[in-house]
Amino acid sequence: MHLLDDPVLAALTGPQKSFAEVRGPLHSYPADVAPFSAFEGPAAGLAGALAQFRRPVVLFRPQPEPAPPGWSLRPTSEAVQMLLEDESQLDPSPTTFTALTLAQAAEASALIRLTQPGPFEARTMQLGRYIGVRSGGELVAMAGERLRPPGFVEISAVCTHPAARGQGLAGGLVSVLAREALARGERPFLHVMTGNLAARRVYGRLGFAERAPMVVSVWVPDGA
Repeated sequence: MHLLDDPVLAALTGPQKSFAEVRGPLHSYPADVAPFSAFEGPAAGLAGALAQFRRPVVLFRPQPEPAPPGWSLRPTSEAVQMLLEDESQLDPSPTTFTALTLAQAAEASALIRLTQPGPFEARTMQLGRYIGVRSGGELVAMAGERLRPPGFVEISAVCTHPAARGQGLAGGLVSVLAREALARGERPFLHVMTGNLAARRVYGRLGFAERAPMVVSVWVPDGA
């Protein structure tokens, strides 16, 4: 199995091990960092770990994961994992950007809520480098690093304010982060919802190729 077939487990047992909350075979990010979990071995071995778990289990794998006894599987979401294959296609135009830190977390969260690119929690920005573009003092575009399996880095939280779209800001920020990753010896990848054809085309033009389908499976305790 390729590392990117289970990027959450690869990250939480590798470079992001310091973030891992470990309950037997179950590895999870803290709830205020990211919603994701992963597990080693068969799901049948999770009974003890899940008895101590107090929130939904969000899994990110190539196939739906049936829920174990006592838990129910919510409707799944489908995404496409894209891996940078041709760095020559990255945006050649330098994008003027600013680094974002936890001091700008509230501002970043507001843009995330407006544009809905995916999960973003209070401490998500501790997972990697986040950058953004400002216009008139307002944050209008951003992107950052989230999952970090060995040798790879996921570019995430890519979004642009509706009033600032059409300027290539998101592509520029993705290109900046991708080049920085390559310079460190890491290969960038990202995820996009299957139905977001416009984003898939944009990332394709930047040199990302579709590697594999991915499924977000969410388990909730029965009766929740």
